[in-house]
Parts: sequence; C-alpha cells; structure tokens
Amino acid sequence: MPFITGVLGKTLWEVLKGIALKITWKVVLERFATRSVVWGLETLKKLTTNDVVQGTVDDVIASLQGKGLKEIPQKEKPWIQAG
Repeated sequence: MPFITGVLGKTLWEVLKGIALKITWKVVLERFATRSVVWGLETLKKLTTNDVVQGTVDDVIASLQGKGLKEIPQKEKPWIQAG
C-alpha cells in the first residue's frame, strides 16, 4: 500500500508542478497590478470633490481598459437551441 500511495503522491506532485510552471506569471502579476491601480483610482475618485482629478481618473482607467484581451469567438453548439 505505501508503494501505491508513493506513486500516486509523486504523480500528483508532478502534475501540480507542471501546471504551476506552465502559468505565465508575468501576465498574472501584470493583471493584478492593473486591477489594483484601477481599484485605487476608483477609490481616489470617490474620496475627492475635485472635477479635474475625477476626469483624470476616468481617462487613466479608460486607457488601461482600452488594451483589453481579445474575445474568443463563440462556436455554435448544435445541441443548444438559440433563442
């Protein structure tokens, strides 16, 4: 029994390690930073009554959101009826 547990444990460890190494961490960190900045700017916009700052915050957020990810076109699924 310990042999099977050891084999399954090592297999599970290799699978998890492979998944973690395939993730592009640079992209994950960039998106986290962008979302943190947007959250901070939205908070700043709510805290101030200065119209110039609010307009500037909207411009910065629009510029950050302007480079969104491309959408993947949805394929029609023959088993799902439209409408």
